[in-house]
Amino acid sequence: MAMTSSSHTHILGIPEAAAGVGLKPEHADDIFMGRRVDFFEIHAENYMGDGGPPHHLLQRIRRDYPLSVHGVGLSIGGAAPLDREHLVRLKHLITLYQPGLFSEHLAWSSHNKVFLNDLLPLPYNEISLARVCAHVSQVQDTIGMRMLLENPSTYVAFGATSMTEIEFLSAVAQRTGCGLLRDVNNVHVSAVNHGF
Repeated sequence: MAMTSSSHTHILGIPEAAAGVGLKPEHADDIFMGRRVDFFEIHAENYMGDGGPPHHLLQRIRRDYPLSVHGVGLSIGGAAPLDREHLVRLKHLITLYQPGLFSEHLAWSSHNKVFLNDLLPLPYNEISLARVCAHVSQVQDTIGMRMLLENPSTYVAFGATSMTEIEFLSAVAQRTGCGLLRDVNNVHVSAVNHGF
C-alpha cells in the first residue's frame, strides 16, 4: 500500500509519502530484524478479539511503527443500520492502537445479521447516497477520527444507478468530510467489467 498526500503534515507518524504493507504474522521475524517499511496496515476484524497472539504481535509492532486500520465488515452501503456491537469493537481497537488512518470499503456485506463474506456493490443514487453518508458520519462520530472510504470493484451495474462512481464518492466526501482511498486495482477491475 502506497500513500501520498498533497499536505505536508504527517498523519500520526505516517510520513507524507510513505510505503506500507499488510501485517502478516508469518513475517514477524523479518520485521523485527530491521525496519524496511514506513507503516503497517491491518484488517480491523482480525484484531477484534481480546488478547492472544494477534494482539501480542500488534503491540510490539505498534511500539515501532505507525498503523493503518482497514475494515471490511461495517457494511457501509447496506440498507440496515450499522451493527452497534461491531462499532464498539472498532472504537476499542482504534482507541487502543491509535492508527494514523482508518479506511473501509464502499460496499455492503451483511443482511439480517448474516455476514456474507463478500464486498457487494450498491446502486449509485440519492437513496444510497443518503444512507452511506449517514453511515459514514456515524462511524466518524463513533471512532473520533476521519475515515477514508475505498472505492469498490464492481461486477454488475444497477438499473437504479443515476450517477457515476466519481460523482457518488465526491458527494459522500463533501457531505461527510471523509477522505477517499483510491484502490487502483479496483478501478481496473470495474473498468474492464463495465467498459470504461
